[in-house]
Amino acid sequence: MIDDTAGSAAEQLSALRALVADGRGELAVIRLRRLLQGEPRSIEAQALLASTLLSLHQPEEALRSADAVVAAEPNNPEGHHLRARVLLQLGQASPALAASEAAVDREPLVPAYHKALVRAALRCGDLDAAQSSSAALGRLAPEEPEGRLGEAEVARRRGHLKRADALIGHLEVSHPDHSGVRRLRRAIDEAKAAAPQRRGFFARLADRFRRR
Repeated sequence: MIDDTAGSAAEQLSALRALVADGRGELAVIRLRRLLQGEPRSIEAQALLASTLLSLHQPEEALRSADAVVAAEPNNPEGHHLRARVLLQLGQASPALAASEAAVDREPLVPAYHKALVRAALRCGDLDAAQSSSAALGRLAPEEPEGRLGEAEVARRRGHLKRADALIGHLEVSHPDHSGVRRLRRAIDEAKAAAPQRRGFFARLADRFRRR
């Protein structure tokens, strides 16, 4: 059994991360709080506490720890990213977008930060921000579907259904079992079915002659 109450703070944190990975998040939270009583300025402990509480669906408490990370190290992108994740779970899309943008501004090469930004931007309806971060995500992690998925969703919302259809078609080949791909395919198909059908030139010309 791991003894996460002995050793240096770094050793205790390593043991607590193993505890979380083992699915014992509740126990890890208790011991992280105990560790923070002796090491109140430990940013790593606060960050681990925030992410663990978030995984346990306790976003209000997680937000307090994420806020503590940002207050202690405002230039640390991970603190802003944690805040964004928590705020998204709380349904606070606008503050989540601001936190995501702060994380990306400080470290623009981390795919996870762009993923959070895309989610927040789409919830806010900020399609420019969603498009920009989706494109960046596609460049940073081309093997993952989220970048093109974000671009396809932006295209759908803007009514660019041909582009949305093409993007989702590629994803259906590369990630056929991804739930987000299947969900967006249904939404695109519904939008295509509801869109007014554009008639060709000769069909419109024939209509004009029939009306005479």
